[in-house]
Amino acid sequence: MEVKKFNKQTDYDELCNWWEDWGLPIHPKEALSENGIVISKDGINICSGFIYSTDSYITWFEFVIINKKTTKQQREGVLVKLLDCMVTKAKSMGFKIIMCFGLEEQDKVSPVLVKWRKENIGDMTVKNISHHYKIIN
Repeated sequence: MEVKKFNKQTDYDELCNWWEDWGLPIHPKEALSENGIVISKDGINICSGFIYSTDSYITWFEFVIINKKTTKQQREGVLVKLLDCMVTKAKSMGFKIIMCFGLEEQDKVSPVLVKWRKENIGDMTVKNISHHYKIIN
Protein backbone atom coordinates (compact mmCIF):
# COMPACT_ATOMS: atom_id res chain seq x y z
CA MET A 1 0.00 0.00 0.00
CA GLU A 2 1.16 3.50 -0.78
CA VAL A 3 0.23 6.61 1.18
CA LYS A 4 0.41 9.96 -0.55
CA LYS A 5 -0.79 13.51 -0.11
CA PHE A 6 -3.93 14.35 -2.08
CA ASN A 7 -2.99 16.58 -5.02
CA LYS A 8 -5.83 18.85 -6.15
CA GLN A 9 -4.36 19.15 -9.63
CA THR A 10 -3.89 15.45 -10.36
CA ASP A 11 -6.33 13.66 -8.02
CA TYR A 12 -9.42 15.91 -8.04
CA ASP A 13 -11.05 14.59 -11.23
CA GLU A 14 -10.76 11.02 -9.98
CA LEU A 15 -12.29 12.02 -6.64
CA CYS A 16 -15.21 13.62 -8.51
CA ASN A 17 -15.73 10.32 -10.34
CA TRP A 18 -15.84 8.47 -7.02
CA TRP A 19 -18.46 10.90 -5.66
CA GLU A 20 -20.53 10.43 -8.83
CA ASP A 21 -20.24 6.64 -8.58
CA TRP A 22 -21.68 6.78 -5.05
CA GLY A 23 -24.36 9.32 -5.99
CA LEU A 24 -22.80 11.98 -3.77
CA PRO A 25 -22.54 15.70 -4.45
CA ILE A 26 -19.34 16.97 -6.02
CA HIS A 27 -17.51 19.47 -3.86
CA PRO A 28 -15.39 22.24 -5.40
CA LYS A 29 -11.61 22.08 -5.03
CA GLU A 30 -11.78 25.09 -2.74
CA ALA A 31 -13.79 23.03 -0.23
CA LEU A 32 -11.03 20.46 0.12
CA SER A 33 -8.42 20.71 2.82
CA GLU A 34 -4.73 20.81 1.94
CA ASN A 35 -4.41 17.85 4.33
CA GLY A 36 -5.89 15.16 2.11
CA ILE A 37 -4.55 11.62 2.03
CA VAL A 38 -4.85 9.00 -0.72
CA ILE A 39 -4.17 5.30 -0.28
CA SER A 40 -3.29 3.31 -3.37
CA LYS A 41 -2.42 -0.29 -4.03
CA ASP A 42 -0.65 -1.63 -7.10
CA GLY A 43 -0.79 1.83 -8.71
CA ILE A 44 -4.56 2.19 -8.25
CA ASN A 45 -5.97 4.91 -5.99
CA ILE A 46 -8.42 3.18 -3.67
CA CYS A 47 -9.55 5.62 -0.97
CA SER A 48 -9.13 9.16 0.26
CA GLY A 49 -9.97 11.37 3.22
CA PHE A 50 -9.33 14.89 4.50
CA ILE A 51 -8.25 16.43 7.78
CA TYR A 52 -9.68 19.88 8.50
CA SER A 53 -7.88 22.20 10.89
CA THR A 54 -9.61 24.38 13.45
CA ASP A 55 -8.31 27.14 15.70
CA SER A 56 -8.61 24.81 18.68
CA TYR A 57 -7.23 21.37 19.51
CA ILE A 58 -10.14 19.73 17.65
CA THR A 59 -9.83 18.55 14.06
CA TRP A 60 -12.45 17.20 11.65
CA PHE A 61 -12.21 14.16 9.39
CA GLU A 62 -14.40 14.51 6.32
CA PHE A 63 -14.99 13.23 2.79
CA VAL A 64 -13.69 9.74 3.52
CA ILE A 65 -14.47 7.81 0.35
CA ILE A 66 -13.51 4.63 -1.43
CA ASN A 67 -13.19 3.91 -5.13
CA LYS A 68 -16.39 1.96 -5.87
CA LYS A 69 -14.91 0.41 -9.02
CA THR A 70 -12.24 -1.52 -7.12
CA THR A 71 -12.61 -5.14 -6.08
CA LYS A 72 -13.07 -6.39 -2.54
CA GLN A 73 -9.55 -7.81 -2.72
CA GLN A 74 -8.10 -4.44 -3.81
CA ARG A 75 -9.96 -2.68 -0.97
CA GLU A 76 -8.74 -5.10 1.68
CA GLY A 77 -7.19 -3.11 4.53
CA VAL A 78 -6.97 0.25 2.73
CA LEU A 79 -9.73 2.05 4.63
CA VAL A 80 -8.24 1.14 7.99
CA LYS A 81 -4.80 2.23 6.70
CA LEU A 82 -6.27 5.57 5.60
CA LEU A 83 -7.96 6.22 8.93
CA ASP A 84 -4.86 5.23 10.91
CA CYS A 85 -2.75 7.57 8.73
CA MET A 86 -5.24 10.37 9.32
CA VAL A 87 -5.02 9.88 13.11
CA THR A 88 -1.21 9.90 12.96
CA LYS A 89 -1.20 13.04 10.80
CA ALA A 90 -3.69 14.80 13.11
CA LYS A 91 -1.50 14.00 16.11
CA SER A 92 1.57 15.35 14.32
CA MET A 93 -0.37 18.56 13.61
CA GLY A 94 -0.95 18.97 17.37
CA PHE A 95 -4.63 18.04 17.52
CA LYS A 96 -6.02 16.26 20.57
CA ILE A 97 -9.56 15.41 19.49
CA ILE A 98 -10.93 14.15 16.18
CA MET A 99 -14.55 14.72 15.25
CA CYS A 100 -16.62 13.64 12.27
CA PHE A 101 -20.24 13.18 11.32
CA GLY A 102 -21.93 10.27 9.64
CA LEU A 103 -25.43 9.26 8.63
CA GLU A 104 -27.13 5.98 9.44
CA GLU A 105 -27.13 5.21 5.71
CA GLN A 106 -23.33 5.06 5.80
CA ASP A 107 -23.58 2.15 8.21
CA LYS A 108 -25.23 0.11 5.47
CA VAL A 109 -22.61 0.76 2.77
CA SER A 110 -19.38 0.80 4.77
CA PRO A 111 -19.19 -1.90 7.45
CA VAL A 112 -15.39 -1.44 7.66
CA LEU A 113 -15.81 2.25 8.50
CA VAL A 114 -18.52 1.41 11.05
CA LYS A 115 -16.30 -1.22 12.68
CA TRP A 116 -13.31 1.17 12.83
CA ARG A 117 -15.46 3.92 14.34
CA LYS A 118 -16.85 1.58 17.00
CA GLU A 119 -13.39 0.30 17.92
CA ASN A 120 -11.54 3.63 17.74
CA ILE A 121 -13.95 6.52 18.09
CA GLY A 122 -16.75 7.33 20.53
CA ASP A 123 -20.20 7.37 18.98
CA MET A 124 -23.45 9.16 19.70
CA THR A 125 -26.46 9.29 17.36
CA VAL A 126 -28.95 12.16 17.44
CA LYS A 127 -31.77 12.28 14.87
CA ASN A 128 -30.05 10.06 12.26
CA ILE A 129 -26.70 11.88 12.55
CA SER A 130 -23.85 10.09 14.26
CA HIS A 131 -21.40 12.30 16.09
CA HIS A 132 -18.03 10.58 16.25
CA TYR A 133 -15.10 11.73 18.33
CA LYS A 134 -11.79 10.42 19.57
CA ILE A 135 -9.27 11.82 22.05
CA ILE A 136 -5.84 11.24 20.45
CA ASN A 137 -3.40 13.04 22.80
